[in-house]
Amino acid sequence: MPKMLKAFRFNPELYEKFKVLASESGYTVTGAFEKFMSNALEYGLAFPSATKVNEDAETEARVLLTLLKRNKYWVRMDEKKDVSVTGRLLQLLPNIKETNLRQDIEQTLKEKA
Repeated sequence: MPKMLKAFRFNPELYEKFKVLASESGYTVTGAFEKFMSNALEYGLAFPSATKVNEDAETEARVLLTLLKRNKYWVRMDEKKDVSVTGRLLQLLPNIKETNLRQDIEQTLKEKA
């Protein structure tokens, strides 16, 4: 089966160290990546940062949704500027995985529009 060529950019020193480690373990660089991807799929590897981003987005969305339901349309996110609650909820929506929360946000935004 032919392999598709994909390009990656790595720090040259990091790449050299990886090459040495891969060869010491009996792999080529491509073989090592392929083994990693295979194991990641087999074990259902999830990167913690992606999960954390979704959890943080959902937490922020719940707080903003509560404010919106109390007719508060602007919130101060830092000392310099206020942020639109509806606008921020729309930004967060793609990161919300929980179906009930997504539906609640959508319904509330429709009602408040």
